[in-house]
Amino acid sequence: MISKITFIFLSVSALSLSQAFLFGFGPFTPGDYKPWRLGTCLVPTPVKNFQPEKFFKGHWYVQNHCGNFEWILPGICPTTEYNVTQDGDILELDYHYIPMTGRYKEKRAHSNTKLIKNGEGHLPMTFEFLRGLHPMDVPTFILGTDYENWAVVYYCKQQQVLKFEESLILTRKRDDEEIWQPVLDTLKLNKLDYRYFKPTVNNGCAPNEPHL
Repeated sequence: MISKITFIFLSVSALSLSQAFLFGFGPFTPGDYKPWRLGTCLVPTPVKNFQPEKFFKGHWYVQNHCGNFEWILPGICPTTEYNVTQDGDILELDYHYIPMTGRYKEKRAHSNTKLIKNGEGHLPMTFEFLRGLHPMDVPTFILGTDYENWAVVYYCKQQQVLKFEESLILTRKRDDEEIWQPVLDTLKLNKLDYRYFKPTVNNGCAPNEPHL
C-alpha cells in the first residue's frame, strides 16, 4: 500500500514547474498562500435555469472567502468585473488593492456561454496565470444567486490527491456586510461551513480601479 507521503509526492510531481512554484510548493511563496491542498473537491449543486447574461454583468464584490488560489500578496477591496460579448465570450477581471505596493493587482479569466453545462451554473473558467503564459481551466460552480444582491461561487480543480479550491460570497454592493439567509442555506446545501469563511476588507479602496 502506498503511503500518504508517497501520494503527496506523486501528486506534486505531476504539477508543472510553474504550478508547483507559484501555487504553493515553491520555496519563496508566503506561508498562508497554499492553493494546492490535500483533499477532494465537493460535488456541488449549481443553480438551475442559470441566466448568464444577468450574472456575468457588472461588478461583484467579495465579502467573504474560503481558500485562495489567485493572490500571492494579500490585499483589500477584492472585486470581480464581468462582461459577455455578442459571441457569448465571458470576460472576467479580478482585482484587489495592495496597500503595501500602492497598486491594484489584476488577474483575468475567460469562458463562453456555450460551455455552460445543462443550463446550470456550471462551466470551466480559464484563468490566465503568469499573465496568460500559464492558462488553467478551473471548474466553476455558481451555487446560488438572486443576480441582484448576492451570490455564492465555488471553484475547484482536482489533481490526484490535491485540490485547487476557493469559495466566495459575493454581493453587488461593496459595503454590504449583510449575510443573507439564502447565502447560509446555499452553503449548508453544499456542505460548506460559514465558520471557515474569512471576511474581506472593503474600505480604504484606492481610486482608479481597473476595468475590462
